[in-house]
Amino acid sequence: MNAESLAEKHGSMPSLNKVIASFFEIDKVCLMHASNCHKGEIMTTQEDTYEGGCTCGQVRYKINSSPLIVHCCHCRWCQRQTGTVFALNALFEANHVELIGGEVSEIVVPSPSGKGQKIARCPKCQFAVWSNYYMGSIKDLIRFIRVGTLDNPDRLPPDIHIFTISKQPWITLPPDDLVVDEFYDYEKVWTKGNVQRREFFLKSATKEAFYAVFVKSGSG
Repeated sequence: MNAESLAEKHGSMPSLNKVIASFFEIDKVCLMHASNCHKGEIMTTQEDTYEGGCTCGQVRYKINSSPLIVHCCHCRWCQRQTGTVFALNALFEANHVELIGGEVSEIVVPSPSGKGQKIARCPKCQFAVWSNYYMGSIKDLIRFIRVGTLDNPDRLPPDIHIFTISKQPWITLPPDDLVVDEFYDYEKVWTKGNVQRREFFLKSATKEAFYAVFVKSGSG
């Protein structure tokens, strides 16, 4: 079904033809992104390979990319949910995170956004290995890997400290580290390439949601 036929079918909905046309443009962007990756513009080296797992050894994962960014989060939610003073998470594209041993069980817990946080745990030792946040609808496309679960966590120090407004007062941060009171502007902190990848994920997630409502549901 092309854009015109979809628009005709839903012509009673305001400006839907423009919305539908935009999603066909998103398809083009997705294809361009895939083509660029195929050409090697996003390449992996031995230095970009990481392995890790849970504490009992049943769950093992491997990552074949560099992180988008590494957060050290000092918010009260992370303090409560981890039982410590901050959470250290490395953000990776989910399609670069491969389970090489065992399976994970997932639970959804509350988050400051109200959208919830999905935590992946080992079903045996219940150790958390990564999380997925809503992130403006990106959700499962980016995984927040718990840096402490890496075989060599020293490789991924934080790029930025966030929500330091609730940082424990006895913690002294390195003077040269990037620090913000709450959150930050992606375009000012992420590299240009990673900002483009985030935009691609947002468009992909929006397109998927659109097709779920207007095509897969039978109403489109």
